[in-house]
Amino acid sequence: MVRTLEAREAEALIAAGDIDVIDVRDPSEFAGGHVPGARPLPLDVLRGDPSGNLPRGRVLFVCARGTRSQTAAKLAEAAGLTDIYSLEGGTLAWAKAGLPIETPPPPPPRAAGAPEPPPDPSCGLPEPGLDAVVGANMRELRGQRNLSLDALAKSTGLSRAVLGQIELGRTAPSVGMVWKLARAFDVPFSVMLATPGGAGTSVLRADKAKRLVSPDGRFSSRALYPFHEKTDVEFYELFLAAHSREDAAAHQDGTRENLVVTAGQLDLDVGGARHSLAKGDAIVFTADVPHSYVNPSSEDCWMYLLMTYRAHSGRPG
Repeated sequence: MVRTLEAREAEALIAAGDIDVIDVRDPSEFAGGHVPGARPLPLDVLRGDPSGNLPRGRVLFVCARGTRSQTAAKLAEAAGLTDIYSLEGGTLAWAKAGLPIETPPPPPPRAAGAPEPPPDPSCGLPEPGLDAVVGANMRELRGQRNLSLDALAKSTGLSRAVLGQIELGRTAPSVGMVWKLARAFDVPFSVMLATPGGAGTSVLRADKAKRLVSPDGRFSSRALYPFHEKTDVEFYELFLAAHSREDAAAHQDGTRENLVVTAGQLDLDVGGARHSLAKGDAIVFTADVPHSYVNPSSEDCWMYLLMTYRAHSGRPG
């Protein structure tokens, strides 16, 4: 059920805690000022993958005047959420009620030796962009399996339109989207990122890193292995912003993850069990069940992840 709240009612709900405030405006609108504590999730991104982009608990949608938030609320309802709110009159009504508007502060100077922050998800990817690479591999795998876009949409939960844009290289897929494609094709994640080439020594320069970034920019994954080498082991650098969460669907049967936290804190939920990790802590677990990475602190979290597969299908070509 979708409930519409006036500004003061929404303020009280937010103050009570335990609610995800989602601003569905465009990134430029969000940067111009937003409800404190809101996170950006543009409506077009939400439309492409409602289930993958929404939390499981209570959610309050916000836009400029209340129209787009109602659309987002209906998408959430269709995706199975039951505790849904929409801010009546949007940020305009919020400001008119005399409530504070938050604008993102300029980024602080980076300390010497600190890890490079993830790039702005709105920035273009290096050539060849991961959008083009994923699209080409998706097209080849779909052809090998004689799958229509409609059939692939049914197995991934992504819309046919979004899949078409990914295949044409016109949409940069999020981490969650690539995982859904890999799962649907029953291949390792690395197969979706594979590029032609031979084995040998590879230097992976930080300034040319190719990252997959979540729609809200608060989670990113950087591959630390050459995409052109066939491997049953994958190595990643992961970033999770303060007070953020990234949900992962079950991977292939027998997939194992070995993760170490190098900065910040992490709560890792695996099949309903929670494990709290601090800097230097490591964990090994079977990742063929749903799992979630949760940063409970006010500091960003950095991790390194080693992923191994028990068995897999061949890569494209």
